[in-house]
Amino acid sequence: MQSRLRSKTKLIAEINTVPFTDVVLVLLVIFMVTTPFLFQGSFQIKLPKVAAPSPNLPETIIITVAPGDKVLLNDKEIAMDDLSAQLKTLVEQKPTAMVMINADKSVTHGVVAQVMSRAYVAGVTKLGIAVEIDNQTSATAAAK
Repeated sequence: MQSRLRSKTKLIAEINTVPFTDVVLVLLVIFMVTTPFLFQGSFQIKLPKVAAPSPNLPETIIITVAPGDKVLLNDKEIAMDDLSAQLKTLVEQKPTAMVMINADKSVTHGVVAQVMSRAYVAGVTKLGIAVEIDNQTSATAAAK
């Protein structure tokens, strides 16, 4: 009688993949939701430090050049080719405004020169380059 029972009951030697599939799909959804947040704060620039007084600036139009040669006009990313046209319309709306270039210190001189050239083509007459004030160097220079 025992031999009959053993022959009828076979062991099932399969891996149940349903829980594994559920975990993988949950992870996929989590990564899909969180990925856009990783790229939102990627335009952080580090200005070079210099010893200079902090100027009182008039109304400004800000051009930011971030690492990777990304150009932003008033915090909106634009293509380098569109910079002159969009800057021209802003200068026509605000003729007394000053254009300030915020360039990361890792950005090459050539890219900053291109931005300046396109600003001059757009009719900009007041152009400046933003820097970070180094208070320690300023205090040392003032003491001398």
